[in-house]
Order: sequence, then C-alpha cells, then structure tokens
Amino acid sequence: MFYIIQIFLSLASSATAASLTAPLSYYQYTQFQAPLSWEAISSSSLDQAISSCQRSFKWQRWNCPNQDFVKRRTAPTPAQALDREDVYVAAIALASILHTLTKDCANGLIAGCGCSDNALNMPCAHEPSKALQLYEQRYGMGVDALGHNQRVVGALLEKSLEQECHCIQHGPQGSCLEKKCVQVLKPFEAIAQDLLNMYDDAIQLDTTASNLKIMWQNIPLDSLVYMLDSPNYCQPEASGRWAGTRGRQCAKHTGSTADERLSCQQLCRVCGFRVRSQHLRSERRCNCKLVWGFRLQCDVCIQLERHYSCY
Repeated sequence: MFYIIQIFLSLASSATAASLTAPLSYYQYTQFQAPLSWEAISSSSLDQAISSCQRSFKWQRWNCPNQDFVKRRTAPTPAQALDREDVYVAAIALASILHTLTKDCANGLIAGCGCSDNALNMPCAHEPSKALQLYEQRYGMGVDALGHNQRVVGALLEKSLEQECHCIQHGPQGSCLEKKCVQVLKPFEAIAQDLLNMYDDAIQLDTTASNLKIMWQNIPLDSLVYMLDSPNYCQPEASGRWAGTRGRQCAKHTGSTADERLSCQQLCRVCGFRVRSQHLRSERRCNCKLVWGFRLQCDVCIQLERHYSCY
C-alpha cells in the first residue's frame, strides 16, 4: 500500500510540474485577466507615488505630507496657479499610473491591452504610449501647462525603455537555443529620480498672455513648467496640509546625501528656528546566545543617541 501511495504522489507531482511549465491555453490565460479598472490602478499607483515622493523629500521643507499630496492630486490647481510642488505631484502620480498600467498590459493581466493572447507565457514589449492613450481617453488631455507637463511625463517613460531578453527555447544543460528580446520600462524608482531632477530644473513661466505665447514655442519636452512661487513651508498651513518645520528632526553634518547633511540649516536656521540637540536613550537586545541549545538568552544594551530638531 505504501508503494502505491508513493507512485501516486510521484505521478501527481509530475503532472503538477508539467502543468506549471506547459504554455497556458487561451482559456487558462483569460482566467488570469481582469477588465481595466481605473479605480484599482489609481489606488495602487497613488500608494507607490506617495511613498516615492516622501523618500525624495524627506529632508526638504516640503516633505510631501499625505494630506497635501492627496489634496493636490484630487483637487488639481488651475494651470495659471501651479506652483512647483503642484507640478511634481501631478507628474509623479501620472508616471506611477502609466508605469503600472504599462506593465499590467504587457504582462497580460488586463483584458484587451496586451500584444497577444499569450502574454502570460511570453510578456509583451512595454508600450507606455498605449498607456498614455488609454489615460487620455479616460481623463482627457490637459491644456497649457497641464497638457505640456502631461506630455513631458509621457516622453520620459518612452525614454525609460531598456532591453530585456527571455529564453523561449531551452537546450541541453541549461543552455538557451533561442531568445526573444523586448523593450521594458526601467524600475519606477529610476523614473522617479528623473522626475525629481526635472522638479529641480523646472521652468517658471511669466503668466502674462503675450509672454506665454512666445515661451510655449521654446519649451522642450524634457522640462516641467510651473507658474507661481512656492508658499512658505516653514510655517504650518492653516487647514493642516503641511505642519511647518518646527519640531522636525534634522541631521547635523551626517548622512549619506547632501540634503540630509544640510537639513539642520535648511529646515531650522533658514526658517528662523534654532537647532536643539538631545541625547535620547534607547534599549536593544544584544550579546544573544543559545542556552541549552534551544533557549535564546540576551543582554539589554543601553545606547545614547544624539538627535537634532528645530525649535
């Protein structure tokens, strides 16, 4: 009886392995697909955009607070009143949506936007232009500064394609007899870094009608544009969209980036606040060892850490 069970399990595992490696049928393929849901795409993309924004602006006076990001995203500022942060929020949010939509289409997860009926077996090339077209069909194309910045994001994704190769026919001893290479998007964080550089180099436009008409002809598709100076982020916003820099932690002459090393100057002194130094006590487990081979025994180590903040 034992041998019969063993043989049955062996056959079952072989069948399972075969089903995992065999190409999916059209019926199996379509079971993985879902209709395009803008709500689902927007939700996951917004989380990705906010996380990236907050990492990028951690040591800046405007540190991309959740409430302000969502407000700028859900109640967009009119084109003639865009400040630099409005432009960045719109750009990073759109880039995240297009990046997610492009990858999901290419991987065959969304019905009707892949390149073939077999995209789950062999991913399609990434086509951000197709994702932008779907987005514009749903939400329309902005005008003036909004439309220009939308085109800038689309052009950036087109330039963010790189080649990725897949083996479609394996040979003996793990060799590959035939490859298929497709263009795929770079990781989102690489695109986010490009957008951060564009934020730093964004062009402020004169809002008079005559100047705008002249300037639009000379603005390249690798430059974001905005209209108004940023508000004073040193002080809290009345409705709570940002809290100001009083109480913010900074890093004095330490850190891996220039923004972090200069943060006490930028967050505190430039805003008229002083820098407070405090020693904070923290406890952690240390010198851990196994006792009697099964029980973990640790000491408690006390560490004093110096923290700086604005006051």
